[in-house]
Amino acid sequence: MTGFNFKRLGVSALALASITVSATACGGSTDAAGGSPGTTLTLGYDSDPAPQGYDPLLYGAGQRLFYESVYQSLFAEGADGQAVPELVASFSYNKANTQMTLKLKSGVTFTDGSKLTAQLVKDNLDRRSNSKLQSYAGFAKGGATEIKDVKAASTDTVVLTFAAPQATFQTNLAGVPGMIVGQRAISNPSTLNQGPDGSGPYRMTASVKGSSYTMTRQPGAGATTHPFKTVVYKAYLDKNARLNAQISGQTDASIIDTSTERTAASNHVALARNGGTMLDILVFDKSGATSKPFADPDVRLALSYAIDRQAFVNTVAKGAEPTANAFPKTSPGYVPGLNTQYAHSTTKAKQLLAKAGYPKGFSFTVTASPTDKADLEFLQNQFKAVGVTMKIDVTSSTDQIFAAVNTQPLGFIPLTMSNEIGITAGVLVGGFANPHKTQSPAIGAALGAATNAAASDRPAALQKLNEALIDEGWLIPIAEQYAYVGYDSKALKAPAFPGTDGYPLLSAFRPVA
Repeated sequence: MTGFNFKRLGVSALALASITVSATACGGSTDAAGGSPGTTLTLGYDSDPAPQGYDPLLYGAGQRLFYESVYQSLFAEGADGQAVPELVASFSYNKANTQMTLKLKSGVTFTDGSKLTAQLVKDNLDRRSNSKLQSYAGFAKGGATEIKDVKAASTDTVVLTFAAPQATFQTNLAGVPGMIVGQRAISNPSTLNQGPDGSGPYRMTASVKGSSYTMTRQPGAGATTHPFKTVVYKAYLDKNARLNAQISGQTDASIIDTSTERTAASNHVALARNGGTMLDILVFDKSGATSKPFADPDVRLALSYAIDRQAFVNTVAKGAEPTANAFPKTSPGYVPGLNTQYAHSTTKAKQLLAKAGYPKGFSFTVTASPTDKADLEFLQNQFKAVGVTMKIDVTSSTDQIFAAVNTQPLGFIPLTMSNEIGITAGVLVGGFANPHKTQSPAIGAALGAATNAAASDRPAALQKLNEALIDEGWLIPIAEQYAYVGYDSKALKAPAFPGTDGYPLLSAFRPVA
């Protein structure tokens, strides 16, 4: 499902009404918004960034590049990928790391005219019990990073109390999970169906549902940090259409699929790249709710052994690196031995299927976008070799793609592991990838240990978490992929990526002159 990027959206249903405007696309730094050269940035996006409306908490961390234009977060992602204060002026922990005190910045105003206060932050975080808000999943009751209580200690001071010690909770409040919506959106969440209510550097001034979103810089936003007066996000779900838009000059910069990066380079598109995007099979159903065999870990592990990862890379993911790790190679949680332990073996796959009671295999269905057809057909043949039949239903319907999370056992999905604990807690355990709310004592214990580990113990704890995710068969990694951004080098400087994030910061896009 890479074409629809669950790693960025993390939702299961789509509903949204947008303001429709007429637009025509031009090249270079002049675009659909009618901007003059050098004042408008047009970005080719790889998904519809607002399929359910403009509440950023509905989506995953991968949507940061879109939502950071109109929202601010308690903590932002810095140039090195580390959390830095944004709406927060200062913060501290108690000795037990069970409480975090946030001192808020003053003078922050939202689209609706409301002001940033401790009560508004509390009201935002108190929405964590809403299961639809994917980025709050880890903060909810029972979550690995559960916030037990939020208090507005004064007009500008917020105190968070955790269910368990949290030594570096600021990382969990960076980017999308820490984004704050204005008072109008809190009082009437349906207003976010029509537009954002944030305090970001831009305001959305026009949109065409599922196609383009035009942002105009706020009068008070600093031109040094945000040099473009207008930013236009254009959604191209098809990777080739997105590439062609970049080649033809309809966009200044675009998210480029790994499979098209060579074509981009040969057509004189400048490329910036970063690692850390994991091509995974995410097992949605670990309880047998949609397909009985998937309740058995041996079945899930059998599918892992069935995959020849090197052949996958050679055939459909050129430029990627085969891996059986949940975390990227640069992560302190990377375990080289997993690549050997889960090396391709049809013999082991068949043995595990027989052990689970399926010596003749079984069948199941997946729904996918046309973009993923070749990837899934490769996997289909790999599974067939061990007796498992995977039927592929290809559809261009975004609604059907996202509905499949709840009705089918697995999906082929990329995850950008810029925050191992955050993604595990907010996506794999408490988010869209676990729709049936399955619990694993092994994963729960490893996640808790990694969350509370001191800096010196963190690598070992992350390695244990990596091993637990793989050994339990909650996800089946196939390859680590580079993330590419194509850009017009005559108009833009090379954008840098924060840490292992697959998407640059909006502020990383800078004009040449």
